[in-house]
Amino acid sequence: MAFSKNDEVITVADALAKLSEGLATKTNTPIGGFYDFITKIWSKSFERPELFESWHVGVIADDAERALEEKKNYVAILPRFHFKSTLLGHAFSVWRLLQAKRDSSILYLSYSDTMARYHISEINKTVQRNPILMDMLTARNTRAEFQFRYTINNKPVEILHGGLFSFKRGMHVNGALIADDILRDPENPLQLGEINKIEDHFMTETMFIPNQEAPVIVLGTPMLPDDLLSKLQRDERFMSRVLPALDPTPTRHVLMPALYSEEWLLAQQKARPKSFASEFLLQPSFQTESYFNREDIEKCEDASLREFSAYKKYEKQPNEQLFAGFDVGKKRHPSHLVIFSRVGETLKQLNQTWLDGWAYSDQIEFLNEVAQNFQLEKGYIDNTRGELEDRGLEQVWHPMSFTAKSKHTMSQIMEQYVHGDKLRLLKDERQTQQIISVNNDLKAPVTPMGHGDAFFSIAMAVQAAWETTVFKYETLGSTSDWIEAVAPGETPEGRAGKDGIDKGVAERLDKMLNYKSVNPIDEPTEHLNPGCMEGVCQPSFWVMERKLCLYCGYRG
Repeated sequence: MAFSKNDEVITVADALAKLSEGLATKTNTPIGGFYDFITKIWSKSFERPELFESWHVGVIADDAERALEEKKNYVAILPRFHFKSTLLGHAFSVWRLLQAKRDSSILYLSYSDTMARYHISEINKTVQRNPILMDMLTARNTRAEFQFRYTINNKPVEILHGGLFSFKRGMHVNGALIADDILRDPENPLQLGEINKIEDHFMTETMFIPNQEAPVIVLGTPMLPDDLLSKLQRDERFMSRVLPALDPTPTRHVLMPALYSEEWLLAQQKARPKSFASEFLLQPSFQTESYFNREDIEKCEDASLREFSAYKKYEKQPNEQLFAGFDVGKKRHPSHLVIFSRVGETLKQLNQTWLDGWAYSDQIEFLNEVAQNFQLEKGYIDNTRGELEDRGLEQVWHPMSFTAKSKHTMSQIMEQYVHGDKLRLLKDERQTQQIISVNNDLKAPVTPMGHGDAFFSIAMAVQAAWETTVFKYETLGSTSDWIEAVAPGETPEGRAGKDGIDKGVAERLDKMLNYKSVNPIDEPTEHLNPGCMEGVCQPSFWVMERKLCLYCGYRG
């Protein structure tokens, strides 16, 4: 049978074919292999899709597909901020579900449920700003930010999420299990005992959550030389890949040069060698090792430095600034004071005093006398246990509670000064011993000579000095000028920018956010992360192209 329209003969078969074409489902777009999916579909959600053509993206994609073909699991060890979650966590999960031939579910695990929820939210955002993906998926619960529940060609698919220890036993998934940075707690650095506990739980519980046909994908940055990531490389059930930021391959020295130049990476390595080795070179050190070795500290010691008495008035030179740190000891070990001078770029130690067996009331009197004798700009005291609280300390002394986060911050700042050759120390064996007694876990043995006191008193003083170089702003002009610039109805026509903001106001806002650093270690750069609240954050950590802070992970 045939129909005629305008002398054109259309058969019933042709008509049915055209009808079928018009009723095509959302799944008609070809998915392709994992690499094709990443470069042709997934990348369209991002401002710079060309970054997904980086050579390591292809390596990872090929690995993942080969692991599936060989029915193996996969562990990928990559530096921070090199797309490991974006690729193997987010993109792989969606690609796997799109390929599913039946109802499918994936479990996304992180150290905490909070981080797992964050990843689900990021996946949802990526999908929702991608018209190709939105044409493939039909949302089942559009209002749930932390749930990924869609339908593909009438097949329900979802990504479950949970913290490593909070996910319920007995539940199973048939799509895949993603273990994303399960050794890293964003709130606090994990201790050795906790890392071992994670390893035991993962090997005895987590590995058995996915069904037999579902792969386990583990991705992360190592914490210890022989942690879970390292052990999975030796597990015959896993394929593995290790890709440091500075790849030793002669023809491919930098892993992702489009984002991080070799010059920038080498500068970070010089400023923070210990943390850089772990986070970017993927070479963590043992936590039992000293945070600083003797050679590090002896390079900072200067036998020509003169030590000034804490009990006599110090005559400050023009443009000289003085900073102090005071670690409060318990009855079993002493308190320790350090004072530093800065003229120009370098911090030079003027004094160190051990207070063995002093009463807290006497320590207060002593610290107030020091503040007056040296006219301190700023000093920090250890206020973890509050021994000196509400006892009449001079306002120049600022309390600091020791937490894992605050200790990590001050130690990284101190590390920059030590390795940046900007710290000069008095030559004193007791002080040196107490500095090198602190290990990578920022702990030290308790001895009659101290408890790592010199390390923390110096770190506090260095942080006080560092903060005065960081938080500087340009003047914004007079108040009348400012009011005139922002008064409603007084903006001259034609001066407004694309966002409707007066150019004069915009310029003043730019100045307000403009970082003015005299930090000798990190030269000022054009761009600054305006939202990072970390004390150790620097302009050199701010990657403008991605609106990303490499230290704290803040995204603008």
